[in-house]
Parts: sequence; C-alpha cells; structure tokens
Amino acid sequence: MGRESKWASGRLKKIRGMVSAGAGALLLLFPAGGFAGIFDAGSWGYQLQDAVPSELAASAYDVLVIDYSKDGSDSGAYSRRAVESIRRKGKIVLAYFSIGEAEDYRFYWNDRWRPGSPPWLGPENPDWKGNYKVRYWESGWWNVALRPYLDRILDAGFDGAYLDIVDAYWYWRKEPGFTVGIAASKMIRLVEKIGNYARQTFPDFILCPQNAESILDDVPTAKLRKRYLDAIQAIGVEDLFYHYGSSADREYRKAMLKQFAAAGKRIFNVEYVSGDRWKAYLNRACSAPFPVVPYGARPDRELDELVTFPKKPCGP
Repeated sequence: MGRESKWASGRLKKIRGMVSAGAGALLLLFPAGGFAGIFDAGSWGYQLQDAVPSELAASAYDVLVIDYSKDGSDSGAYSRRAVESIRRKGKIVLAYFSIGEAEDYRFYWNDRWRPGSPPWLGPENPDWKGNYKVRYWESGWWNVALRPYLDRILDAGFDGAYLDIVDAYWYWRKEPGFTVGIAASKMIRLVEKIGNYARQTFPDFILCPQNAESILDDVPTAKLRKRYLDAIQAIGVEDLFYHYGSSADREYRKAMLKQFAAAGKRIFNVEYVSGDRWKAYLNRACSAPFPVVPYGARPDRELDELVTFPKKPCGP
C-alpha cells in the first residue's frame, strides 16, 4: 500500500546553567523532564503557526509541538527566553522539523534553486506548494539545510525535535539502484545522525518522528529496526482513526504501532476532527490496543491555534 499520507506536514533531569552577562547572576534552567518526561506525558498540543509563548505556557498540555518560528521565517524565530518561559511551566517543547522535504520559505532556501539543481533537490510536492522532495541521504541536504536548522533548534533550547516527512523513503524507493529497504535504511541513518548530532549538546534530546510507522516493516534487518527504535523516544501519528486509507490500512498501522508501544515509545495521535466528534474520537483513542495520547485539531489542518482539549484525555 502507499504509506505516504498526502497530509504529512507534512534530558534526563539535568540542570543547565546560563550566566546573565548583564547581572552576572547564574540563572538555573530546569528541563521539563527529557526522556523520562516524554514517557510520562498524558497530553499534548500541536500548533505550527502563530503560537504565543504565554498561551502555550498557560495551557494544560504536558508536551507541545511548535515550529521554531512564529511564521516559519528566521526573523520570526522564538528566542531562547521564549522557549524557556514555556519549559519553566513543566512543558516539554518539541520543534517541528521537516527532514524529507525542503520548504521554500525557510532560511536555507535559495531562490535560484530548481529541481535537480542542487542535485539533492527533487520535484515539488503536488499537494503542498513550495515543498520539494529531497534526496535526504546526500550530504548537501545535511550541510545546507538540516544541520543549520538543527543548530537553530538547539540554540533556542528546545527539548527535542518532531521529525516530519520521514515517510519520504517510500517516495524514493524506485530511485535507480534503490529498493524500499535501501531507502528505509538511509532514512534510519539520517534519524540517527540527527540524534547523535543533537545529543552532543543535549544528551537527552528527544526525537519524535511523525508517521512512517511502516519503516519497521520496510527496513531489511532486525539490527536496523532496533537502531531506529533506539534513536527515538516517541512517535506522532496523523489520521489513525479517521480519514486515511481503508479500514485495512488503519489496522495495519495499528499493528505497526503495537511494536513501537512494545518498545516503550510514547504514541501521540492527532486527528483533524470537529468538536462534535471529539467524544467519539476520544472513545476510539482511549480504547486502542496500546496507550495513545490523543489531540483533536481543527479539520482545516492549518494547525494555527491550540485547541482546548481535556487535560488528561485518557485518564490519570
């Protein structure tokens, strides 16, 4: 089956010190809980546009996924102080990070680029104007875009990254000389690379891929499957109960997610449903055959507001 959703958008407790040059005082910053915190999280929120730090800090959510920037631009980037203001309220804050497509509104984009120039830049995604497939295994993508982007996430003090377009491996499975196993293996190595790089700065930097749960089926060896599971702490999934594919597709995804749950990974689910369907959605999510942390976003999929949702949707 086609695994790539057209809607894919697609520190263990340590104290870090910062010296305030102006006052000469030591400001102690307490992470929200790192690996341990993500495993214990009972709620989450997801807002990629126009997020207001004070509103995020006042929300009831344990985990928040936001863009590193209010509007996607470098000039709109949240400051370290803004991110810390959310984290001081006990929140785990993850930065949205597209690793399988280039976005033409990001700081790294060059207006002279065209598909094939640079060589790692692929065709435009027909469902998301301004988003381009990338040969994610090539060093140019890492050097020009991913590493500088990750540096911005680290500099802002995020607890981790929410990795989107991991399912790009499925798109590239027919690249000359490739198989789906090769494409999946290269994606796993990229996720590992991101984790290894980030954890040089923050040893408990959280990685949470979105979708692409079928990578566990498509990777060719059990060793690589274990490496992927070891690299991540959670997984986000869209459209697990509504919208995507057939009932057989959804059952397949649930079977895959059981493996993530068995490996101790937290599962964060977002469904794009209206308020009158939230109760039915919660019933489905909270009775799933594995623990799910649900969040109901608006059906327009804009993710431009933080929807009010029960503090502990599936109980204590």
